[in-house]
Amino acid sequence: MAYEHILAEKKGRVGLITLNRPKALNALCTPLIDELGTALDLFEADSEIGCIVLTGSEKAFAAGADIKEMSE
Repeated sequence: MAYEHILAEKKGRVGLITLNRPKALNALCTPLIDELGTALDLFEADSEIGCIVLTGSEKAFAAGADIKEMSE
């Protein structure tokens, strides 16, 4: 499945999810949270996955909530 705000891949028995909003330092927005939930559900349903790793970028894991989204 293609995502806009995360990267998701299988590495052996590991489901790897990387937050991917580099310009916003991975600030959490509704679309990112929705994609994260979908990816987690898919990995959880996959009997070949033994664990799921959630990671960010070299600069930031996540900057917190996206203030721009909150202002609306």
